[in-house]
Amino acid sequence: MKSRFRPQKRLSLLVTSLCTIGALLLARSATLLPAWQSSVQDATTPAPASASQGPAPANASSRAATKLQNTPTLRSIADTFGFHIGGIMQPKMFDNPLYRDALGSEFNVFTSFVFMKQVEPVEGHYDFSGMDRDIQFARDHQQKLFGAAPIYRAGVVAPDWLVPQRFGNFGRPAAEFDKIMKDYIETTVGHGGDSYYAWEVVDEPLSNKNQPWEAAFGRDEYISKAFRYARAANPNVVLELNETFGQAGIDRAKCDQFFDLVERLKARGVPIDAAGTEMHIEAQQLRPTYLDELKYFLDRARAAKVQAYITEMDVYQGPPGAFPDPMERQKQIYHDVTATCLADSNCNTLIFFGVSDIRTWLRAKVREPRADAQPLLFDEMYQPKPAYYGVLEALQEHAAALKNGRKHGGP
Repeated sequence: MKSRFRPQKRLSLLVTSLCTIGALLLARSATLLPAWQSSVQDATTPAPASASQGPAPANASSRAATKLQNTPTLRSIADTFGFHIGGIMQPKMFDNPLYRDALGSEFNVFTSFVFMKQVEPVEGHYDFSGMDRDIQFARDHQQKLFGAAPIYRAGVVAPDWLVPQRFGNFGRPAAEFDKIMKDYIETTVGHGGDSYYAWEVVDEPLSNKNQPWEAAFGRDEYISKAFRYARAANPNVVLELNETFGQAGIDRAKCDQFFDLVERLKARGVPIDAAGTEMHIEAQQLRPTYLDELKYFLDRARAAKVQAYITEMDVYQGPPGAFPDPMERQKQIYHDVTATCLADSNCNTLIFFGVSDIRTWLRAKVREPRADAQPLLFDEMYQPKPAYYGVLEALQEHAAALKNGRKHGGP
């Protein structure tokens, strides 16, 4: 019996050995995949429910640590010439060490969302736990905060007690709304102190009614009140007015309307220090003139004597088949927007609307969600994508130009 089955046993051992060698080769090749390719694969595989909140695997953490040790960070370059480069605080990601590592290591500022529904959930009673978390994290990582946004759409930021009805006079006389606005802005901006270098006092006044304030006072007047109350609370911070101008670039007609508003308010003594543009770009919609449109925004800001900020940037890579290499196209857009901002010394803040593709508003938005969206600088394992290196290269090019005593002219 032994002599009869020995050849089969040898064949079995040979097959087992070959399988083992093949598995090792496959594992080796997987480690050589570029980070962005891993992100593409991850995006097509449903993540477990706890993936966005639970602790990351140890091997992922070590890979992130290796990246941070071996290459410069975005902030290490931006700090050399005083440029604000930022991400956003995402409370649902805060327990993830990879998120915290990236937010603290790569950026010198981040957006701290100070929404009334969280900070003043009950009229006259404040909850500063979120602000205090952000302040402590920023202090621990030598960062500054960009506060957003005391005045914005009721459905996003307003507590139910403020807008029990969504029509008419919203249930209160104007004088009561004036006191509520003044108390809220002065209390929150005052609490933030010098940890906040800037406040986005009003967001999207042309795109939204921003109730109940517009119904109570009219657009120009509620903006004026909000900025004056913020200035009274902290004379040392930058006060910014923000707007969105579309996903295909910056709409010039709306840009003109926005700066007409800025100039009209400033002529009345309203303390607007900065004008911000969102850049939620859809690569497949992007106009060939988008950089000229951004330069137009920057020129209008300079003419209005206000600083220029890019406050919310992400780049949807386009639907499948839109580009031969969507990640390379995304990289180019990130590089060129960053370089265009850097080329204008009046543009000193660029904030990305998220950190990792694992959590992006594009996948969760109510209208036309982008389930395949990979719009940010880091993939789902917090590895830098080509987009990250596009931003890094633009920063390095600008730093080199300044070192050599020449002006960086942009892309």
